[in-house]
Amino acid sequence: MNIRAYTTLLITSFFFLPALQAQLRRPGVVTIKKEDRKSSQLVKEDGVIYLEGMVVNDVVVRISIAAPAYSTLAADRWLGTLLPNQNAILLAVSEKAYRVRAKAKQGQIAGWISKGAVAGLHESFETNLHAFYDRYVGVKDLIDNHQVALGMTLSEVIASIGPPDKRSSKVTEEGRSDTLEFIAYERVPRTVVGYDSFGVPYNTTTYVEVESSRVTIELENNTVITIEDSEGVDLSRNGGTLSVVPPPVFLF
Repeated sequence: MNIRAYTTLLITSFFFLPALQAQLRRPGVVTIKKEDRKSSQLVKEDGVIYLEGMVVNDVVVRISIAAPAYSTLAADRWLGTLLPNQNAILLAVSEKAYRVRAKAKQGQIAGWISKGAVAGLHESFETNLHAFYDRYVGVKDLIDNHQVALGMTLSEVIASIGPPDKRSSKVTEEGRSDTLEFIAYERVPRTVVGYDSFGVPYNTTTYVEVESSRVTIELENNTVITIEDSEGVDLSRNGGTLSVVPPPVFLF
C-alpha cells in the first residue's frame, strides 16, 4: 500500500476528505445543519467585523467618557448615552467606530460609539483582529466542507471531521506533539456453509467491518504539520488550487 506523506514543506497545500467524511463519523457524533444553528437577528453592515461567534471569550474594553450610541454606523437612530468610567463588551469593529454593550442612563444597550470613547485596547489589536478574521473565514470554509489543512489546530480538525479513532500524545522540553488516526471501514460479506438437523447444507451470509483506509494527522504545539493517507482516500487539491492556512492568531 502506497503512503503519501505531506510535511511542513507543503504548508501551502490543503486536503479534502469527501470520500471519508461519511465513514469517519462515529455513532453518537451529530452534525448540526446550518439552518438549525441559532443565529443572531442583528442585521450586519458591510465592512464590519463582528466578534459574536468568532471569539470564545468576551473582549472587555473601558468607556472613558460619556458616549452617544447609535443603532447603525450611519447614526440614524440614537439609542442613549453610555455612562463614563465603566467596562463594556466589544461586539463589532468598523473603520471608524466600535459597537459595544454597556450601561446608559436608561439601562443596558448595544450600539455604535466613537472609537475615541473607548480605552483598554492594545495598539496592535485591530491589526491582529483583521488577521484573526481572515484566518477564521478560511478555516470555517474548510470545516463546512469537512476538509483538513496544514496549519489547523486540534479543535479545528475535530470540528471538521470528528474525533479520531486513535490518539497518542507526547510532551517534551520542546513542547507537545499529538498523533491522530482516522480509520474508515467497509462492510464485506462472508458466506459460511452450515448444515441443518437433516445434514442438508445451506449458506449463511454475514457482514464484517474491514479497514479500507486510514488518515494519520500529526500536530506539534497544537498545529497540524503532517497529513499522511493510505490508498483509497482522495486527498485532492481542489483542481490544483493551493491555499495557505496561517498559524493561529492571538488578539492580545
